[in-house]
Amino acid sequence: MATKLGIIASAASRTGNGEITTLADGSEIANLTVQHYEGIVEECLTQHAWKFARRVNAMQLTELTPEKPWDQVWRKPVGLMSLQYVQDVNGQRVDQEERSTTQGACCAVIGEYEEALSAVGTYRVDESEWPADFAMGIQHRMEAIFYGGIAEQHDLAKDRERLAELKLQKARVRDQRASTAPDASEWDLAASRNRRGAWDNRAYR
Repeated sequence: MATKLGIIASAASRTGNGEITTLADGSEIANLTVQHYEGIVEECLTQHAWKFARRVNAMQLTELTPEKPWDQVWRKPVGLMSLQYVQDVNGQRVDQEERSTTQGACCAVIGEYEEALSAVGTYRVDESEWPADFAMGIQHRMEAIFYGGIAEQHDLAKDRERLAELKLQKARVRDQRASTAPDASEWDLAASRNRRGAWDNRAYR
């Protein structure tokens, strides 16, 4: 099971930067991680519709009044990185337009809905849920950052970038060949809501 610290520690060790036990010590490794890690994760998660990162989470209705033809504005769930579509409580797709607002990232929709809409898409899932090949691709990307940013060994950094792309490409092929998840409109939404009375993301894995 991957962890952020484990990925960074392995990347640091493989690039000759010793053993890492914390990311809060102000070291060069920690600073480079703060600067680059989440950006790399977002880039890699959104370059493909990864099945392991696909979730359905409830949106929140805002008090914003959109221009016509839009009727309501719903706030996107926390952690959503790439929206595929919005659906209603019955699993039917909703006409929507993504937009930035004073209340954060939202979607304007056509129609007035009393029950929560849901955003289907790619989310920033925890490292513990990453497949091994995807985690290794992220590790190689961080190795490239450490080679280039600390040792200024730019040739080695480029090699690690190429290695990362090969690993992520293999991960994408594996993901595409895996059994395809059913369309969200066919999922048992009522059953999932009945667990704890709210959306249980485990129903969609």
